[in-house]
Amino acid sequence: MESRLTLSNRLENLRLLRNFVQGWAKKRGLPKARRESLEKAAAEIFHYLVKQVYPPGQPGSITIVLEDKGLRTRLLFEDDAPAYNPTGLDSGKADRPRPQPGQEADLETVRQLADSLIYYRTADQKNRLVVFLAM
Repeated sequence: MESRLTLSNRLENLRLLRNFVQGWAKKRGLPKARRESLEKAAAEIFHYLVKQVYPPGQPGSITIVLEDKGLRTRLLFEDDAPAYNPTGLDSGKADRPRPQPGQEADLETVRQLADSLIYYRTADQKNRLVVFLAM
């Protein structure tokens, strides 16, 4: 079963996202460690999109979809920000200091938690980031 939430691209909505993910995971009876991993992945992606993908002050919307896929969970983010390259985030950043915890997000934590991470641009010019996590 699929669950969907659409939020504006504001960091204040992180709490709403966390509540959505927690509720979805609890309904499925996921163990606490798995719920926390899923919540962490979702929060990191949302934070990354808001802080690093959208230009400062540009309004936008982010749709989050959670779905059971057998032994894995599909976590999908679709946004209307400019195109980005999530697979190249850490390459070529030697000239930029590494962010401290709680500052700018990158997707390295998500890569460590995920089975796979897929990004593509849709026909209607939206970004779609799909993450599969073993649950």
